[in-house]
Amino acid sequence: MKTHRISTTISQRHWELLKKYSEKFETQQKTLELALDNLENSSKKGPALTLEEKYWMLIKRAKSAVIIEKNAFKFLIETTDVELLSELFSRDKIIEYTIELYFQKSLEECSLKEVIDGLVINLKITNWFDTVDYINNGDDYKLIMTHTFGFIFSKLIRTSIENMFETYGVKADSIVSVKTIFMRISKN
Repeated sequence: MKTHRISTTISQRHWELLKKYSEKFETQQKTLELALDNLENSSKKGPALTLEEKYWMLIKRAKSAVIIEKNAFKFLIETTDVELLSELFSRDKIIEYTIELYFQKSLEECSLKEVIDGLVINLKITNWFDTVDYINNGDDYKLIMTHTFGFIFSKLIRTSIENMFETYGVKADSIVSVKTIFMRISKN
């Protein structure tokens, strides 16, 4: 292998790093070559996508989302036929579809934790909610959602999510208010 001689100056901080890693990798030459190889490899990969970014890419490919301004969405929710919209959510299994899209497998193949994780990431990505979180209580999960779309929205989402869990085969009980939804999901 052909080698080349280099001569350069480096800062005190980098000199300390070179000394430290030269002890680990035996020589300054090996240390510098490894550092350059890592730079080359990391520049080819690019930054890793977050879970949300990966999900957005799936939604984009599926062409299943439409962007609408939040105030316009709130107006549509306030003036909609909730029973008809709820029926649409249940009939078309919209929440089930988004979870299956996210995990790239059927709802039945998902664990309960995957279903809840998929639901949470989906609800966060929609920007419908100010907060979405869940707690593992041992015998059940507690899902907590806050939003600014009113009581009608709370009822619509509660019904849609409870229907999804019923389809999955677990019981979910909810308490809703104007801005919050508290849901207990049984593990049995």
